[in-house]
Amino acid sequence: MYRFFLLLGVLLVSVACLITGANWYAVAVGAAALCFLLPVWRRSAFYYSFLAVLMVWGCYAGYLHLFSEGRLADRLAVTFSVPTGWVLVVVTALWGGITAGLGGLFGASLRIALAGGKR
Repeated sequence: MYRFFLLLGVLLVSVACLITGANWYAVAVGAAALCFLLPVWRRSAFYYSFLAVLMVWGCYAGYLHLFSEGRLADRLAVTFSVPTGWVLVVVTALWGGITAGLGGLFGASLRIALAGGKR
């Protein structure tokens, strides 16, 4: 049950970060705080945080790519020597997911360390 709340919470944190224009690492801080507060395992903390931000950032980056008709992403794709701008959309989603996943892993690990090794 806590994993559902973790997924929902990280989804809401990542949407809030996108709406407010927060720094790119703010999702990691939010995921760490949620995983510190909720009693989830470290593996679940990483995977659910990764999945939530992967979905949100992927959808948002895809929306921006479609809204701009691919102008910026296609130009940057040439700069980074990748075939299309959609590759950069996928890389952006993966980068955000890994950032939030590591933040969630840190929060769960810190909670376990402070609790003396207990879950």
